[in-house]
Amino acid sequence: VHPRSARAPQLREVEGVGREMAERIVAERDEALRHAEQEVRFATDHAIRIYTLADSDYPNRLRACLDAPPVIYYRGTADLNVARIVSIVGTRRCSDYGTNLATRIVEELAATDASIIIVSGLAYGIDVCAHRAALRTGLPTVGVLAHGLDRIYPATHRATAAAMALCGGPLEATPTGTNPVPENFLRRNRLIAALADATVIIESPLRRRALATAAS
Repeated sequence: VHPRSARAPQLREVEGVGREMAERIVAERDEALRHAEQEVRFATDHAIRIYTLADSDYPNRLRACLDAPPVIYYRGTADLNVARIVSIVGTRRCSDYGTNLATRIVEELAATDASIIIVSGLAYGIDVCAHRAALRTGLPTVGVLAHGLDRIYPATHRATAAAMALCGGPLEATPTGTNPVPENFLRRNRLIAALADATVIIESPLRRRALATAAS
């Protein structure tokens, strides 16, 4: 039976699908399919890759997590399964020492292995410093966002995001139209940590998002 035409009694025969879920699937199916088709069109028009857990290009480090997102959206060219990935995050209100340290770490990584990917969150402070240092040294860099790829937040980092798309690029696990609300930043932090072999925290106050990334 085709998913578009399956009725509730047929869906209830699927393992894990009860009566309530079957009725909800039937009631919301057309709208969900319409949104999915719109998402695919947007991705095609904007050179966005959509990876599912079943795809060989889906990041293996992320796939190993029990809560791995079933779909990720990626506007970039870097191989997310390279041998080494390092995430660098920290406070938005960083000192000169913090920015210098982030820059030096990226430069030393670049001198060690030119294929290392630098991952961060494209936020103010340490995050964008790490991205820009990677761009200057020729390392691919991936920015994990807390919203859909139909926008860049903060908007002042659009030029950096555009430069990253040539060697790395922005990545997200939410569809277009998703707003950068607080709970999405927590999910973003989880992705940043899960994509990398190691996470470097620079100048993070207690109980801030950067430390939540390390805890992930």
